[in-house]
Amino acid sequence: MNPKQFISRRLRLNLSKFLQMRLNSWLIRFLPFFLSRCYLIALGRLYYFFNRKEKQLIKQTITYVWSEKLTASELRRMVRKTFKGIFDHYHEKLFLAYSPFNRVKKFLGKRLRFEGEEALQQALAAGKGAILATGHFGAVEFLPAALAFKGYKVAIICRFQTSRLRDTLVERAGQVDLEVIDADRGNCLLAALKALKQGKIIITESDEFDEWKAKDDYQISFLGAWLDYDRSLDILSKRSGSPVVSALVSRHGKGYALQLTPITLKSSTETRMGEKCLAVLENMLQACPTQWYQWKKFGKMISPYLENIAPAVKPSLAPARFTLRHAH
Repeated sequence: MNPKQFISRRLRLNLSKFLQMRLNSWLIRFLPFFLSRCYLIALGRLYYFFNRKEKQLIKQTITYVWSEKLTASELRRMVRKTFKGIFDHYHEKLFLAYSPFNRVKKFLGKRLRFEGEEALQQALAAGKGAILATGHFGAVEFLPAALAFKGYKVAIICRFQTSRLRDTLVERAGQVDLEVIDADRGNCLLAALKALKQGKIIITESDEFDEWKAKDDYQISFLGAWLDYDRSLDILSKRSGSPVVSALVSRHGKGYALQLTPITLKSSTETRMGEKCLAVLENMLQACPTQWYQWKKFGKMISPYLENIAPAVKPSLAPARFTLRHAH
């Protein structure tokens, strides 16, 4: 295979698999943090140079949501920063998985601070574990390790793009008694309920749109779109009786802040936990929109509407501008 064919074949991978190529995981072990970040950003730009439709979808989605609030130059800056945020996410993922273990532990201990930790402690005091609802935002990859390094018993539901990444993270998780629940293997709900019964913290993402099992009998507003509501978090909360806390890790210069927000701190059968958690995420996006890396999947959800927008027309931000029926 000649170099041109090799590059072409690699660029047909999705962004996650492209950036997780074996060479990259090897380089992460040795390069300083800032150098490996620059390297991943350069690779990410190369990927989007050849995958322009995907890049355009992200740009179009950002423009749809923010064009009424920002000038054209501000929108361009937001788009650039958003792509850097996407590359930062994958850099943090690889750093967590492949950098020396002690280096990762020292890095997080020095750079990541907790805000609102008392909310988590109060939730755990109920004796039924705790559900931590996070999102595809900021340095979410650091969340499980940051909690485990502080002595919390944690279980996380996740799906892996490569078997190599899965094996590496499962091995590392064992060093800090962190349970990994592979979404592609077995019954996730039963595994999560078992972890909560053991008093663990279960981490799940409330904006995993392509995994939503939505019904059209109730809708929620998110970033101006009306979406059929997914009740997965409600079911987990109701069946376990566990308190729910929102957990978002934002970037601040060279540091990170884990912000914990109580949703319900006592054993509760309240409904629409997912809606409340998405509201917290949406509020965070108003302050830090460039740290969300779910624009592509969100864009796919609203693509029927985006396709009907003329390029020169600025879309309205009226709350009920359209209703989206999510495909089952």
